[in-house]
Amino acid sequence: MKVRHPEAADLQAVLELVRAYDAAVYGDSDWTENDLRDEWAKAELERDAWLIELDGRLAGYAIFEVRPDGPVADGYVHPDFRGRGVGTKLLQLSEERAREEPTASAGRPLQNATLADDTAAATLFSSHGYRPVRHFWKMVAELDQPVEARPLDGVVVDRYRHPEDARAIYDARNEAFAEARGVRAPNFEEFEQRLFRSARFDPRLWWVARHRDELVGFAICDWKRNGDWGWIASLGVRRPWRRRGIGEALLRAAFAEFMRRGERRVALGVDAANPTGATRLYERVGMRVLWEAVVYEKDLR
Repeated sequence: MKVRHPEAADLQAVLELVRAYDAAVYGDSDWTENDLRDEWAKAELERDAWLIELDGRLAGYAIFEVRPDGPVADGYVHPDFRGRGVGTKLLQLSEERAREEPTASAGRPLQNATLADDTAAATLFSSHGYRPVRHFWKMVAELDQPVEARPLDGVVVDRYRHPEDARAIYDARNEAFAEARGVRAPNFEEFEQRLFRSARFDPRLWWVARHRDELVGFAICDWKRNGDWGWIASLGVRRPWRRRGIGEALLRAAFAEFMRRGERRVALGVDAANPTGATRLYERVGMRVLWEAVVYEKDLR
């Protein structure tokens, strides 16, 4: 078993590996070359990513990062190399790296995830002291007919205005996700750095709902992210304004803009146990579950 850090020339081989893993578990893959490039652009590959080679072939890949909520690892084993210790080695590498971080010694658990249908990975995590804590869905909509807007009583859906709406959308997002488990509210500087200063930032794909001068809901979208489709990165409605159709109106505005640009598929990720009832909203507008992932945690202390 040979372990090394990836280099730029390995990108296509790693892409083939993660796509092969997905295909073996659920029959398809939403990984794209741009997504992998984005992941590597944010990482220190020589420190935070690993490749495992067996029999002269690429057998495993893992990457590590420290997020505001704590350390996170993501690993893949090529289906041709299951049962040969590759997953165990990737866990060992990511745990060793996580222990170097103050967040781990302070009690923030290491998170790892796998597709829910990968029973072998579930057994691996359990045998190494991990416990399942959350389930996430990737949901997708096929836009096969024009999307009609839904009028709202006293609320108007229109485009986000930058920078005039920056602080208001930050406040609305923090309020909308206050109940979400495991989500830490970023400070405004973190929010600004991650979203407004991103090379992907396109305010023409952001939508807000207003009641007079008050911002009451939002949809933050990206073009061709986390798959070859339109991506709804964040959708939320402030608590006093829920159950009025605002979330659906924001979704429809986003769908219509993606269709105007020629996109016929839109996707998003959501906690399967979302306390606001978002999953029911997404199903109501025609979205279906593409795959389910399980997030595991381990206290490294």
